Amino acid sequence: MKDFSVLVAGISVTCVEALDAIDASPRAMAYHPIAVQEMDRAGVLDDCRRIGSSNRGICWRHTRTKEIIAEIDRAPSKEFPYENLTIGQHLLAGIILDHLKRYDNAKVLFSTRLTAVDQSSNDSVNLTIEDSTGTQSRLSASYCVAADGGRSTIRRLLDISFDGFTYEEQLVSTNVYFDFAAHGWKDGNFMVDPDNWALIGRINNEGLWRVSYGEKPGLSHEELKERMPMKYAAMFPGEGKVTGVDAWKLQQMSPYRLNQRCASTFKKGRIMLAGDAAHLCNPFGGLGLTGGIMDAAAVADSLIGIHQGKTSDAILEKYAEVRRKIFVDTVNPTSQTNKTRLHDPEPDTIGERDPFLSMLRTATKEEKQVVRSNAILAVDMSEYFDGVQSSNGLPRSDVKVDDQQSIGIQGNAPQTTTVH
Repeated sequence: MKDFSVLVAGISVTCVEALDAIDASPRAMAYHPIAVQEMDRAGVLDDCRRIGSSNRGICWRHTRTKEIIAEIDRAPSKEFPYENLTIGQHLLAGIILDHLKRYDNAKVLFSTRLTAVDQSSNDSVNLTIEDSTGTQSRLSASYCVAADGGRSTIRRLLDISFDGFTYEEQLVSTNVYFDFAAHGWKDGNFMVDPDNWALIGRINNEGLWRVSYGEKPGLSHEELKERMPMKYAAMFPGEGKVTGVDAWKLQQMSPYRLNQRCASTFKKGRIMLAGDAAHLCNPFGGLGLTGGIMDAAAVADSLIGIHQGKTSDAILEKYAEVRRKIFVDTVNPTSQTNKTRLHDPEPDTIGERDPFLSMLRTATKEEKQVVRSNAILAVDMSEYFDGVQSSNGLPRSDVKVDDQQSIGIQGNAPQTTTVH
């Protein structure tokens, strides 16, 4: 598929990244088919497929017995020819960075942080940035997209509330080498147990797997690490054989807090919020990462529509309205239910009691494909363009942002600024 992006549309992009390099800690890695379609539109899917792996099966398992409660095939279908793809978020970021380097109208500023925002002008956003030496400078753009994470500096500077709550439990995210495939396990395994609940998923074809599990609140990093062999022994297959250090090899470990939060608005002035800066949800289900990619698609299509004269900048108000509604009405309640399902107090009967798992146990192949695609997370912004109709019936128009974080765009002499 052709590389559709704001860059191809002739808009210059500057990405402002506070870190020295791409963050390689264990983070999100699962992409629903609707997000994989966006990778295709951005021209990066071939590289993603080369490095990542196709998730062809997912199930919910009883942690104690290891028996499958319900399952779903996640392979491409004729109706929706995109797979569920697994690739570490840092690897996707690296691919996107490589593609950005091919464009003269793209620039990434690492080790640079935002310190101030000025929206006093009627036709631009002025950002004050500071590099690693402490030198300050200013960037100007017609629009800015803030995708600078859950602790968004821009959201704080704009005084936008981030409403919701933080779960009491901790999440421990680990990358570990263990041969789950030898035990016949699926590429994705949701472990159901009131104490030992988790998600175990394949990262690559070299034996590396992601094991993310819930832990007690208040434990230190060292205490979490001390308890990890016990948690592995409870969750892994093999009749307790994983208790020895030779059975598995830990690559990385990171504890996280679990949040369910949403910004009170996704737009203020000429600045739009996207991704974690706009909303946070627990990772069980891959809805946060996929939702962020769909934000990027919608805001990029909107900005290019403005640049190409297909719509006025009122489309950005619609972006903020529609994307926030999708999170509030769909992503937020679904992700909360996904987490609660895993630590159900009676895993022996959850397959019959839980409406979603019960549906999977009786659903037809076609019904499961509807679940698999998760097209409900997408929106075709061209439907809101003045006099413009969607040409393909799929959820989007013709263009896609090629950047993982945030974007600002400079009207008729296009320039873009991205803040991480």
